[in-house]
Amino acid sequence: MAKLVGVRCSVRASRVPSFAMSAPAILKLPDDCSIRTIQALHGDLGAAFARTSDLTLDCGEVARADIAFVQLVVSAVGTARRQSKSLRLAHVPDVVMTAFRRSGVSPESLVS
Repeated sequence: MAKLVGVRCSVRASRVPSFAMSAPAILKLPDDCSIRTIQALHGDLGAAFARTSDLTLDCGEVARADIAFVQLVVSAVGTARRQSKSLRLAHVPDVVMTAFRRSGVSPESLVS
């Protein structure tokens, strides 16, 4: 299961402008980002996006990634764009780059 790491602060509602967004957050991805775990990861990603408009997927621990992971990231980028949110990949290991390369998708083309 992925772990959401973020900064939390409490602010009185009367002082928060209507356009204010939540604090940036980092979702630390598990070592296995494959078809075996993608359903749980999808839920974690959805929950993270519900709490923030600026999300970074920390791929540093990923040791296994496949096309299911690539599809999830591509879908998440589309969702982020439609909802005017930000999604980034960080600490991307070779195994993730290989999964993207095999799928014909460039992670650089997904920057939102």
